[in-house]
Parts: sequence; C-alpha cells; structure tokens
Amino acid sequence: MKAVNSVFIASLLSLPIVMGVAPEAKADLIVCSTSPYKAYVAKAWYSGGRWLASGWTQVYSDQCEVVLVGDMRKTSAYIYVANENWEPWRLPKNQRSIFCLQQSRFRINNANRKCSLGMIPKTFYRVVSPGSYDYKLRLR
Repeated sequence: MKAVNSVFIASLLSLPIVMGVAPEAKADLIVCSTSPYKAYVAKAWYSGGRWLASGWTQVYSDQCEVVLVGDMRKTSAYIYVANENWEPWRLPKNQRSIFCLQQSRFRINNANRKCSLGMIPKTFYRVVSPGSYDYKLRLR
C-alpha cells in the first residue's frame, strides 16, 4: 500500500510541471479573399519600440494566408492591400495611418518616419481584433 501511495503522490507532484509546459495558443492575422482577383498585402506592426513594415503576401481567390503571427489582442497592426495593378483595395474605414512601402518585397524599420528614396507613403488600415487571439479579414 505504501508503494501505491508514493506512486500516486509522485504523479500528483509532477502534474503542475506537465501543465506548465502546455503550448501557448496560436494567434494570427489572416487575410482571406472571395474576390476573383489576387490581392497583395503589406503589413505594419509595432514591435520593440518601433514600427516595422513588410510585404508582400499574395492572397489568391478563395484562399486564406497568414499575414502576421501574434496575439492580435495585444498587437498593434495595420494593413495595406492592393490589386495586381497596384490600386488600393477598399477596406473598412477603420483608423488609418501612413506607412512607407515599396512595390517589390520589402522590410522597413521605423516605417512611420519620412520615407526614403524608393519608398512610397501609403494609407494603411488598422486591424482591430474583437477580443479574440486571431483576426480574419475577408476581402470581397
């Protein structure tokens, strides 16, 4: 009986350790398209005391793509979406802000500052998660 009790107690003592290593919930900014046109998505987010911007994620018709990984309740993020002719996509009129981008693939530090040569200032739209870890934006 003593051996059974020590096994039971040992398993109870190890329980918090097992629970402590549970993976954190995965959260993302996901863009989906129901439009017949391909969309190009750039994003800007606040991290490490500065605004970063990068692009381009391609979202094809009837598909979804992860644009930014992170808990969207805690991430300050904006997106810019363009079609194949680089015309801006109509997005909900959320809060807007100007960030720098380039038409080729890019990653810019301090993207909310004055744009340097080869960069274009564009209006990005804020992504606001309604209290959930991830946020899905649907393009029409």
